[in-house]
Amino acid sequence: MKILVENTVWRNVGDGFYQNALFSLIKQACPAHDIFIEEGPVQRAFNIRMNRIKNNPFQLMDHQKADIHIFSGPIIPQILTNYKQKIINIINRGDQYVLISVSAAGISEPLRLETGQFLKRYPPLFFSSRDEDTYFKFKDFVGNIFNGICTAFLVDKTLDIDKFELLNGRPFFISSFYQELEPVYKMASLNREVNIEDIDLDRKKTFIGLPFDYARHLNFFRPQQTALNNYEIIRVHQDFSTHYYHIKFSHPNSFMSYNPLSYLSIYKSAAFTISDRVHACAVSLAFGKPARFMSATPRAGIFDRLGFNNKNSKGIMYPNSEVIDMEYDKLTKEIKKYF
Repeated sequence: MKILVENTVWRNVGDGFYQNALFSLIKQACPAHDIFIEEGPVQRAFNIRMNRIKNNPFQLMDHQKADIHIFSGPIIPQILTNYKQKIINIINRGDQYVLISVSAAGISEPLRLETGQFLKRYPPLFFSSRDEDTYFKFKDFVGNIFNGICTAFLVDKTLDIDKFELLNGRPFFISSFYQELEPVYKMASLNREVNIEDIDLDRKKTFIGLPFDYARHLNFFRPQQTALNNYEIIRVHQDFSTHYYHIKFSHPNSFMSYNPLSYLSIYKSAAFTISDRVHACAVSLAFGKPARFMSATPRAGIFDRLGFNNKNSKGIMYPNSEVIDMEYDKLTKEIKKYF
């Protein structure tokens, strides 16, 4: 059997976390099958806005065929746009498609109903959500639905990730922000060793009163904090865009890469993570490290699904390897039922 797993549509490196983990999970669970990477929708990847060029890209995914196609991510609101014709073509030629680690976060009620009817007409072989809200919103439309998890939590179980130490031997933590300017980090008690609970964040929504979209361009004028006591600060930028280097490298120890595994190596080696990015905190927990999530978004349902409470204790979450192990086993067993 030939299986194609979508693993290219990375609007930011967080997409690369769960898609790489999913690809490896399928390889582990289905060793007897031929498994390859499938291209995703160009529009999802690059969000082309000019109507006169929207039809110019070569849609490789339209030409890729397999017995089973696997799609993932926050794509349920896009089923009727970026994935509709692909799904119709798959079903009409007698093949199957699967949705794993998918989310409907933020979907409107009319779109939920319309999407649900489409899924009833063109049913997936298997549907595994990554948050309970998605599961409950679509369980009446899909037969083979599973209350699953985000596969970003499986990076340490499915991928070979290197661990390293800084040359100076000092520990470090990760700071990763994209919706607000990075906070200034301070210790609540000067005599305490650095730990995630005793760090105070002087948050900066803006700079000299400017809206964030403008203030971020002036971020390099702000204080250049290299470390907090004996802990280095590594600033991970998960946006792949090569524009605005004065933003991406505004502060010391700023990191960008085209390789998601390089990012994961940093998360695995860090003491903890402070971020407003969902998947930054997810992979930190996956590697057994605490994380402090600094945002409010429906996408945070991936934490609720595993019992991680980011709404109390200043957003601090602690890892639970046992629950990840259990969910990994459950998802693997479910996949083997259908493949």
